[in-house]
Amino acid sequence: MNFKGKKILITGGMGFIGSNLAIRLVNEGADVTIMDSMLDDYGANLYNIEPIKGQVKINFSDMRDEHSLRYLVRNKDYIFNLAGQVSHQDSMNQPFMDMEVNLRAQLTLLESCRHYAPNAIIIYSSTRQIYGKPQYLPVDENHPLMPPDVNGINKLAAEYYHGLYTRVYGLKTVSLRLTNTYGPRQLIKNSRQGFIGWFVNRAITDNTIELFGTGEQVRDFNFVTDVVEAMCQVAENKNTYGKVYNLSGGGYIIKLL
Repeated sequence: MNFKGKKILITGGMGFIGSNLAIRLVNEGADVTIMDSMLDDYGANLYNIEPIKGQVKINFSDMRDEHSLRYLVRNKDYIFNLAGQVSHQDSMNQPFMDMEVNLRAQLTLLESCRHYAPNAIIIYSSTRQIYGKPQYLPVDENHPLMPPDVNGINKLAAEYYHGLYTRVYGLKTVSLRLTNTYGPRQLIKNSRQGFIGWFVNRAITDNTIELFGTGEQVRDFNFVTDVVEAMCQVAENKNTYGKVYNLSGGGYIIKLL
């Protein structure tokens, strides 16, 4: 893979995965622009890009702002679309907020690209939460879709929008369904980025880790550098455009001690 000299926009680039991706691309010689609205409690942190401070362009704006996007998407070779609200609980408590961030914002980006960056390659960060409770294992891309919450419904709809804009307008989009990503720069002050960071928080603060159910749930984990690698690979593979892929780990059993 060679991103040297490529013009790249990372939405949500101050967050956990976005900052790791930005560091990887800058180290490869890419011209990286980070866009982030810096919403409270969702993981955006200036410290996340400390290793590449001064080597990236930063734009503090919201993806729902079509005027900003019209400017930011122009002349970009790649757009890594990671901006979003990932808390399932928050989506149920504030469904309209989730719809704005995870759906309206995505459509605004796609419309901006259709008009001002039709040749950009767009990699969308989705979630395997859209499957809901598995009907069989392992869960593949043909598994029935049954989102268990507002977040899952909006992420699925955003996937469909990306696919539609590929089929109808010829945009080059790929959707990746992420699951339980962990690693450096992960938000651990609350559980909004999944249970792994919160378990770490509870452990280092000498607090109890609570497990519900039988304690034998199976979950897939992906280390963040592997997720970044997958994003880079699909971005450069023309055969992936218009498709959706699961990112799967090995699966680990959590047992209540």
